[in-house]
Amino acid sequence: EGLEHPWAIAFLPNAEMLITERPGRLLWYENGKLHQINGLPDITAVRQGGLLDVVLHPNFLINRTVCFSYSASSDDGIGTEIACAEFDQGRLFNLRIIFQAEPKSGGGVHFGSRLLFGPDGYLYATLGERGNRPQAQNLGTHPGSVIRITEEGMAPPGNPFVGQKNAQPEIFTYGNRNPQGMALELNGDRIWIHEHGPRGGDELNILYSGAN
Repeated sequence: EGLEHPWAIAFLPNAEMLITERPGRLLWYENGKLHQINGLPDITAVRQGGLLDVVLHPNFLINRTVCFSYSASSDDGIGTEIACAEFDQGRLFNLRIIFQAEPKSGGGVHFGSRLLFGPDGYLYATLGERGNRPQAQNLGTHPGSVIRITEEGMAPPGNPFVGQKNAQPEIFTYGNRNPQGMALELNGDRIWIHEHGPRGGDELNILYSGAN
């Protein structure tokens, strides 16, 4: 009760939780109570956009780092961004924006935004094509892809399009419409993604480097 469009949950130690609400609120659930967390970046909540996924860093117990995705505005429109911060005692510290999908555009659909730290330690993020279908086939734009980045937001040297002319080096797969589900295979190292297709064309895929 008392939630407005909850989008994601990250389970903390001691039965606590972080909960995102799409209008742009991050909540901390502890001892049966909800507390709003301040210190988020500027978030543009419009239609399907807002504060979206939240995940714990694999070494959360040591570095207290959480990462979250959201939609944000610039003079060119709205796009998906990723930020990380340290969470402790109900507060965010040392916020840093590590990724901004380019280009930003108008409209309020298909931000993607599922996050996952893979078995290789890198951060995977799904990016919807923002309702612009050709973008998903354009390696020069981020929307319509799954990216793989380091926790500092850099493209790992093993990404499939690093060094390729007119390609965004963060892209791991492309041709994605609006993937909003991603999970690591139980007892395995494959990553599965789910993406919303038009009028019933939903897909469940295994993530392969460089795949279209």
